[in-house]
Parts: sequence; structure tokens; C-alpha cells
Amino acid sequence: MVALEAWFDREAEGPTIVHTPAELDAVSDTVAGWAGPNTVQLLIAEDPGRAILDVGLDAEYARGVLCYSGPDAPDGLMSKGSDTAEEPPLYYFTGSDTEFPVDAEIPLAEVRRAAHEYLGTGGARPAGIEWQPR
Repeated sequence: MVALEAWFDREAEGPTIVHTPAELDAVSDTVAGWAGPNTVQLLIAEDPGRAILDVGLDAEYARGVLCYSGPDAPDGLMSKGSDTAEEPPLYYFTGSDTEFPVDAEIPLAEVRRAAHEYLGTGGARPAGIEWQPR
């Protein structure tokens, strides 16, 4: 397990450092508690350029999105769900929005599981997620 930088609060002086699953849950709960779909960006604290996992959380609809880039996916990958939305979903990150593919949303439990796996594996792309090109 590694320490992660969790970027999600544009009012903060810097990232929240996450060392444990409980700390990751606290960050996820904070972001999920905000109105609408929001994103937390997770980076490896000791090597922030190695891998990035953007974790989109929409607690109101119990779904979310993932966007990963790392050594095995330098151009980036996005989650691929089984349902298709009518419009591309928008997730917000510190005041900016990001549009995701219409089929990018997956169950919120899977999003949270993937974030825990990313923490536990030191930044490896989470398994058990169907991925599609960015």
C-alpha cells in the first residue's frame, strides 16, 4: 500500500494525503456527499506522474465513473458500464466539468472498490472493471 494524494477541494492549500482504506473512505464520503456528480483525483504521493485514477462519484444515483492513466495505459482509459445514458454524463472536478462517454457509468460500489484496489496495489489499474479508450 502506498500513500495517495487526493485532489478534490479547490479551497484546500494542497492535496489530502491518504494512507489507509479508512482515510480513502472519508475522502470518498466527503465527495459523494456533495450535490451532483463530483470527482476526486488520486495520485501516487511519492511519484505523482506514474499513475492517475480519477474517481467520479454520484451518490444520488448510486453510480460513478473511472478514468485511469498509467504505464500500461498512457493515453488513458475510462470505465465502461452496461447501461447507456441519453446524454454524456458530466462530472465536476474543482469547478470544471468533464464529459464521459454515455456508457461510462458503473455502480458506485464498483467505483469505490476500484479506488481501494488502486490504493492497495500502489497505483495499478484496477482489475474487474471493463475499460474503454479515453
